[in-house]
Amino acid sequence: MPRTTNIHSPGNESEDPVATMMSALLPLHRAVTIEWLVDAAATAAERGLGAPFALVYFEGQDGRLEYRAPASDLRRRSLQRLTDAFGARLRPRLDAAHSPALAEALEGPAAATIDPAELFAGPVAATAVAALGLTRVAIAPLDTAGERIGALALMLSGDVDDALVKLLADHVACAAVNLRNAQAAREYGVTDVVRSVFDATKLETDLQRELTRAARFKREVSIVVIEATNLRLLREQFGRFLTDRLLQRLGESLAQNARDIDVIGAYKDGGYTMILAEAQLEGAAAAARRLLASAQEVRLDGRPVPGLELHLVAGWATCPADGATTDAVFAAAERRMYDPDAQAQVA
Repeated sequence: MPRTTNIHSPGNESEDPVATMMSALLPLHRAVTIEWLVDAAATAAERGLGAPFALVYFEGQDGRLEYRAPASDLRRRSLQRLTDAFGARLRPRLDAAHSPALAEALEGPAAATIDPAELFAGPVAATAVAALGLTRVAIAPLDTAGERIGALALMLSGDVDDALVKLLADHVACAAVNLRNAQAAREYGVTDVVRSVFDATKLETDLQRELTRAARFKREVSIVVIEATNLRLLREQFGRFLTDRLLQRLGESLAQNARDIDVIGAYKDGGYTMILAEAQLEGAAAAARRLLASAQEVRLDGRPVPGLELHLVAGWATCPADGATTDAVFAAAERRMYDPDAQAQVA
C-alpha cells in the first residue's frame, strides 16, 4: 500500500512563496459562483504551487465529494488534457473507498500526498502520469469549523510546501462558505426590515439544514434565543422609532459576540435566534450567558434615554439532546427561557 506522506518545501529562494500565494488567493474571494471559485482555485494552485492541474470537490447532499468544473474556457481546456490522458478512468468522485491511502489523506487534518495510481483507475494511469510529468497528488481536505465541505486534489510535478497547500485549502473553504451565505442572502433577502436579519421562516430553514447535517455526521447543533419581554411597553412609552432602533442595537451586539459560522435570525416580534454549529448543551448555555451579558449593556447612541432599556430573557437548546426537529429545539429553548432555574444560570 502506498504510504501517505507530508509534502515538503521546494526551497525557492528567488521570491517569497507566501507572498506569491497570498497574491494568488485574492481572486478566490471575488468569485460570484462556485464555478468561478473553482476556476480561481485552479489558477491559485498553478501560480502559488506550480500545480499544473487542480481538481476541486464539494460535498453533495448525499455526503459524497463531487467534482465541480471551472468556469473559464482556459481552465476547462487545461483539465481536458488531464481527461484526455486518463480517459473515462478519471473519477468524478473522490471516494475514500477507492484506496486506504486516499481514505487516510481525506481524513487527515492537513495536506498529504498519495501516489497518482491511488486516485486514477486502470493500467493507463501510469502512462498518463508519465506523459503529463506528474509525480504525486496532493490531497487537502476543505474544512470549516470542523466540518468537511470538500477537498482539493492537486496534480504535482514536484515538491511543494504543505503549509501553502493548507493555506490554499483554507481560503477555498472560507470563500465557499461566504459564497454560500451570499447566495442565501440573494435568494431570501433581508426580510425583517426592523432588525436587518433573516426572518423567522428563513432562520428555521437554515436550522433544519443544520439539524439534517448534524444527524448525518453524528454531531450536535444548538440554538440560543434572546427575547425582549417589554417591547410593547417601550413602544407605547417611547414610540416605535426609538424602540426599534434599540432592537437593532441588540442585534448588532449579538453579531459582534458571535462566531463567524453562527447564523442570526429573527425570533417572534422582539428577539433573535442564533444557530450555533458544533455547540454542545453546555456550550450553548455558556453562549447564552455571554450573549445576554453583552446585550444587557445595549443602549442608544448618544445621550441615554432614561427608562429605554430592554428586559431580556435567554433560552437555549441542543440537538439531539433536546430533540431532532426545529419544533422540538425551539420548544426546549422556550422552556428554559421562562424556567427560573435555567434563568439563574444566565443571570
